[in-house]
Amino acid sequence: MSDMSYLDPPIEIAATSPRLESIVSRMRSSGMRPYAASEPLDFNSTDPLLVDIASVSRTTLEHCARAGMMGLTRPMIILDVADAGLNLSDVITLRRDRDLAMLKGRLAALARREARNTEVAIRAETAREFGMNPLVSAPDAPPELIYVGEGSPLFLSLQGALKSRGVSLTAAISQSTVRDYLSSRRFAAALYDVTSEEALEAAFVGGAPDGDMLSSVPVFALVNGDGHASEAMQSIQAHADEVIECQDPAADVANRIETLAWKYYAMRPVSPTTALASTARDLATGLFSRRFLESHLERQIRAADRRAEPLSLVTLKLTGERRTDRQVLKALAACLRPLLRETDCAAALSAGILGISLPATPYRGGARLATRLATHVSEQDALSDVVLSWRVVEKRAYHSAKTFLDAGLSGPFMRLEAA
Repeated sequence: MSDMSYLDPPIEIAATSPRLESIVSRMRSSGMRPYAASEPLDFNSTDPLLVDIASVSRTTLEHCARAGMMGLTRPMIILDVADAGLNLSDVITLRRDRDLAMLKGRLAALARREARNTEVAIRAETAREFGMNPLVSAPDAPPELIYVGEGSPLFLSLQGALKSRGVSLTAAISQSTVRDYLSSRRFAAALYDVTSEEALEAAFVGGAPDGDMLSSVPVFALVNGDGHASEAMQSIQAHADEVIECQDPAADVANRIETLAWKYYAMRPVSPTTALASTARDLATGLFSRRFLESHLERQIRAADRRAEPLSLVTLKLTGERRTDRQVLKALAACLRPLLRETDCAAALSAGILGISLPATPYRGGARLATRLATHVSEQDALSDVVLSWRVVEKRAYHSAKTFLDAGLSGPFMRLEAA
């Protein structure tokens, strides 16, 4: 069989022998493509940089600290097995060699967080173009969090610590309970307890999670930094927006959660509201208008090119006699919203046709989302008179906003029975 390791994500390792060989071996086994760092370190590179405090020179550490103070542009990981206490902002800190196995997932979470911040910023720019000035969430309306797992001692300690800080924490012991809560209330984030195998089983008491689980809310994975992470735990961490170690005192963990909760609560992407001009909203569906999406796609394309990330467009088309009925369109929009991420931008392109731009998402991810949406629509009694078909296009180098949108509207559409 051909060696496909060249497709693994690269990572630069700043370390010296014999630590270098050990770290390289662990990185390869975890599905990454490590290579030794050159001197001097290039902080303008886009590849992640792992710095092993135990083996690099003091000069290298000083350069890393200075780069962090000046605003680091590349992902950096500090491996601090001796607990030297080098604290830098916007970096990932690992305190044990075995934690290197989770690094690929941590980097994926970091990339998602950066992509979300980018989408928040550029959507605010698009909203300003249409006369709306995005507002920061009011400080007198504290964020709410949902805890996925049984009422363990961790939940009780966190609930008390967060309540004293004005942050509400609600427990959900099954996947169905989670969905019921998410359909009726808006949470700043979901805390997933994966501190042990028992907590993991409790979180998945309703079975393995399906593709749309918690897609509309940021996920914070609560992990035991002193324990061993199983493959299932690592999988959850790989899909989390934040990874929070819980071996510290509850008050310290609560401080970290509170800071992140307020950050995510305040930095939400602009959504279609009555504050937007009528040209930016579609009155029939309550989604963005085609004009808004066209303008926003220009910014998304520039951001995707700058970050070297994929960008996909899902086009949904209704067929049937009632495809343009106002009540059907409202029911369709209400059906889709819980399945979309905050960063997905949905708009009505014309009567019975919707478009959804998916930042940092390749074609395969768009196809999975489209299949889930079509399956969910087919299960709704209010939409039994219509059939949903879809088309997915991934942005290419030659696409402009107009040609990208045109590509999503022209060509064959897929139906659920043929998927």
